[in-house]
This record gives sequence, structure tokens and C-alpha cells, in this order.
Amino acid sequence: MTASISDPVNDFVDTRFALLPYIDELRSADELSRRLGFAVRPRRVRVKPGKSAIVAWQREEPSRLGEFDGWGFTAVLTSPDKLANARRRAARHGQELVVHEAADPRSAGATGAVLVTGGVLADPRIGKHVARTLDHLGGDLRIIGYNPARRLLLKHTPADGAPEFVRIAADSQIHLAEAADRWQRAELPSLPVEFVGGRDTATRSPWWGTGDLSDRPDPNVAEEVGVIIAELHRGGVSDTRALPDDEGDPGESAGVQADKVGASAGEDGRALDSPLDQLETTSRSLVRLLPERETDIVGLLSELSRRLGPNRGLGPKRELREIHGDLSPDQVLLANSECRIIDLDRSGYGPIGMDLGRWIAACRVDSRLHELEHPFIDGYRSAGGEETDLGAWTAWAILVAALEPWRSCSETWRDETMRIIDLARTALEGNAPTTEVAP
Repeated sequence: MTASISDPVNDFVDTRFALLPYIDELRSADELSRRLGFAVRPRRVRVKPGKSAIVAWQREEPSRLGEFDGWGFTAVLTSPDKLANARRRAARHGQELVVHEAADPRSAGATGAVLVTGGVLADPRIGKHVARTLDHLGGDLRIIGYNPARRLLLKHTPADGAPEFVRIAADSQIHLAEAADRWQRAELPSLPVEFVGGRDTATRSPWWGTGDLSDRPDPNVAEEVGVIIAELHRGGVSDTRALPDDEGDPGESAGVQADKVGASAGEDGRALDSPLDQLETTSRSLVRLLPERETDIVGLLSELSRRLGPNRGLGPKRELREIHGDLSPDQVLLANSECRIIDLDRSGYGPIGMDLGRWIAACRVDSRLHELEHPFIDGYRSAGGEETDLGAWTAWAILVAALEPWRSCSETWRDETMRIIDLARTALEGNAPTTEVAP
């Protein structure tokens, strides 16, 4: 690490570090509702310190004007140019931005700031993609998720067809379609992904199943998922295998070495971001959110860098495997005795511990899912899952998701985040089972 963990980064941060006015309003249901003039609940917030902030909200009561009137965003913009651009983009789709007020420039650094509100179709990054996609969708539409300036998730029920899941994103989803194709070719249980209207920012898949594993925990299904993930890891190996011994500098950070190994993972898949880079970025934000826990956070980062660094979980002798990238019980759809694993948008080549750690982390953070941890590992082991440091990877996965309570605008985010940090320490210090190659 070349910089202090307390150095600023462009990441999600608490109000006191945002260098912007109005942030308290964005995360408070009462204050945001008062500002908008109707009852809403903030769903997701994103902040770039001193630059911008945006929150997605949903009306508490269904709108009589339709589904798309029930969701929207409120944002803090920091320059006249940004406001003009946002207004121009919204106008192209018949939308208007409501300008609430402008703050004293001194309260937002040197640029000043303005608070604005718009509907989903006026979203500064995905609004145009949503509008274009809607031209190809008839029938009933229901919004099931909105991450502002990132993605919109819909349940689409055509007038004369079966319902489907539609994802509209700010960036190309070619990698998602390619991952789904690899899973289909490998005969792994997932769902096909097709583009909507010939554009690579919108995809559709069948609306499948009666629920997911997080809502209906079933240890038998968890064990089956473990077997499936072992097959995934065994079947996909990066074109760039391990670095020769003389190419790995023991003094390099694990993130740098992982980047070297994964830089040319091949056309059939993509190398994922360095896990330790992700952890360092998240840790910086955690320290600013909870400065009283800095010692604990820095200690966890140091220990994880040691256990997952060179010659360990991310060392030059470790192969990168194809992984799901965001594995958890809520990514497993259920229908009778069958399952499908979905949300492959983070799929690519990476350390197998990322998948295992994320699954275990989800089971430990949510008490309803405790019973799914060991059956999953048992299934993974029975199918020949490889050895890895489960304690370290579980702690890593818990920490990289530690900002979730703040991002999701939870009123109890502080207590939740404190508990998450404690869970990461417990995972790192505990004797978590390590998978071994089955005989």
C-alpha cells in the first residue's frame, strides 16, 4: 500500500466526508419525503465526494400515473454544466428535472451545488437506455429494482406471452450474455440471456421459478449449489495460468500480482478486479464512516493482505478459475426440485475463494441462512472442490460488502456495520473448514 487508508477516494462515504450539501436529506425517508411533497423511501445512494450524489427512491403508495411514476431519483449536482446536461438529456425523452434549490457555493467546496429530482426516464446515465428499451416492450411492466445511474430491473409480462426478467444498464452487457452462454454450453443450471431491441445495454431472460433460496432456505439445494460451483471452477481455467516463480516479486502487493495473472484471461471470459484492491477501497470508506473502528479495520486489512497475498490465496502459483463473482443464496432460483443460478454480470476469472467466501458471508450475516453454509461446503468438497483459506476469504467477503447498510439507506446502518466488522474478525480468527480435493 502506498497511501494511507485514511486518504480520500471516490467511493461511498458518510455525510461528513461527502463534501456536499443535502446528503442528510437523501438518506432520510422523512426529510426526502418532506422535500418531494409525497411519501417515499430511499432505496440506494451513491456518493462521489465533492462531485455528485444520487439516491433512488420509491413512493410509499402506488402511483395512479403508472409504475414509472412510482420511482425516481434525487441528486446533488455540482456545476451549471452538469445541470444543463442533465436537463438536456431528460428533455430528449419528454422529462423534466425539478430544481429544488442551489446551495451556497462555499458549502460544497469551490463549485456550489444544486438539488434536483427526476423520474427514472430522466436518470442521467440510464434514462436514454430505458426509453429505447421500452419501445420494444409491450404489456405490463413492474420495476423490481433501481440502482441510480447504474441499472433498472423489470418484470415484463407481454400481453400474449410469458413473463420475463429485463435488465437495463448504463454499460454494455455483452459480458453477461457471454457468461450465460458459457454456463449453457457447460450444462450448468442458469438461464439464457438475450439482448432487447438489438442493443447491448438491455437484456431479457425467462421469469423462472417460485422464489429464491434466501426466501426458502433448503440445505439440500445448498449442497447441490456447492456441487455446481465446484464443476464451474473445475471447468474454467484462465488462458494465463500461474506466473513462473521468477516473475513474482515477493514484495509486490497481492493486487498487483493478481492483475498480472489475470490481465490476459482470454476472450472467453474476463479477469475480475483484484480482490485486495476492492478491500482496500472499501476499508478506506469504512474508516471514514466509523473512525472509532479504524484500528480494527486496518488490522483486518493487514491480516487479509498477508493471508491472501503472494504465495497465498492470490499468489503467483494460484490459477484463476471461472467464478460466479457474486454468489449468494438470493442468486439461486427455485422451482419444485430444480434450481437455476442467476445474475452472472460479475462472472469472470478470479480466485475460487471469492465465490466460497461470498456464499459463507451471506449465510453468516443473515441468521435465516445459517443452515445453508455447511451443506454448500459439503457439496463443494464432494465434487472435488480445491483447497483454499475459507476463513480469510469469508472475512474478505464480509468486509467488501460492509458498506451495504449505508448504501441501502438503512436507518440502523451504524449498528449493522459494527456487527459486520465483528463478524469479519470472527471469521478470520475462527477455525473455518478448508475445502480439500476429494480423493
